[in-house]
Amino acid sequence: MLKIVATFKNSFGKNQMWSFNDPDTTKTGTEIKGLLERMTDVKLCYKDGAELFHTVETAKYVETIETIIF
Repeated sequence: MLKIVATFKNSFGKNQMWSFNDPDTTKTGTEIKGLLERMTDVKLCYKDGAELFHTVETAKYVETIETIIF
């Protein structure tokens, strides 16, 4: 399984992780960053007074390989 894992800073400066399964791998890094930055414009997600997705910091593809043992 392939997913994007992005790290954001919340409005208090702490890290907030977000992931998305089965991303479109044909998008460039610039396109993905632009889409993630759009999440920072929405300002809908808050927890304990902090805006969760204040700024986007990093993003990476993570691939999980499952091997059936029995």
